[in-house]
Amino acid sequence: MCARFSLAAPDRVAARYPAFKKPQRPYPPRFNIAPTQDVLAARNDGDGELTTLRWGLVPFWARDHANAQKMINARVETLAEKPAFRTALERRRCVIFADGFYEWTGPKKQRQPYRFTVGDDAVPFAFAGLYENWGPRDARVETCTIVTCPPNALLTPFHDRMPAMLADDAVDVWLHGDVPAALATIVPFDTTQMRATPVTPAMNDPAFEDPRALEPAPVEQSLF
Repeated sequence: MCARFSLAAPDRVAARYPAFKKPQRPYPPRFNIAPTQDVLAARNDGDGELTTLRWGLVPFWARDHANAQKMINARVETLAEKPAFRTALERRRCVIFADGFYEWTGPKKQRQPYRFTVGDDAVPFAFAGLYENWGPRDARVETCTIVTCPPNALLTPFHDRMPAMLADDAVDVWLHGDVPAALATIVPFDTTQMRATPVTPAMNDPAFEDPRALEPAPVEQSLF
């Protein structure tokens, strides 16, 4: 499951992934990206250019985009089976860039958010994703979903799923390999490379778009 994530330093993406070109339109620092908002991504047919996609996949055959928020994630186990994802898996793969994502733990009314990052410097990383083109040619909307897989040991106490974070040598395979090779890249990310940090409960509000979302916050009882 991935329902919120961050890309606080989008300028670091091009340096981290030199195979991709900077976007024509700058992408702003984001601290609390929520469903139906724009994300920074690269498509398999985009000649390596970074672009923006709307988070929440709308299949090309959908009558409207009312259910976009229900399609923010796609389980890797059923990508090849579900009509909403099957064609995109074959033809329209993408990577979605982040430098952290959030999960929650604790009682229902006292949910404590944690931010999950890579390395000690929260380096950018890539989620495996699928994208779609929806609507008439003169009003085209490009949407996407984040692929999920079983959790690694770090995520297991929080959720039974985690976003599919791609190893560096898996990015090009996910984008351009055949379907079996692409699916083989989707494995739980190396736990030893990840960090989990409690952050402010203000994150519980999707409208909380503030650098304080990245700052460590005390909790009464930590899982770690």
